[in-house]
Amino acid sequence: MTTTPAPVAYVWRQPRLARGWEPVQLIGRMKILAARDGIELPKTYQLIRDIYLWEHHRADLPAHVASLLGRIFDHPNPFGTGPIQHLPMKAVRTRGR
Repeated sequence: MTTTPAPVAYVWRQPRLARGWEPVQLIGRMKILAARDGIELPKTYQLIRDIYLWEHHRADLPAHVASLLGRIFDHPNPFGTGPIQHLPMKAVRTRGR
């Protein structure tokens, strides 16, 4: 008898879904915070892609984006135990080139 693996639970998108936010609404909040802090974010379509990949456990987020999410959800890591994962700075700098 073989066992089937349990379906993947996309727990990282639960805080967003619990608030009833679409990805664009989350990104809007990120842009407001980033503007206050003088942080330049990528274009919206790139952020949508990054959030999608991260929520589906296929890529990590850059540290500055992960930090914004922690502030939006009022917790250093509202997505489970341990720190929010991020891409190495070299990957952040070369993305989109």
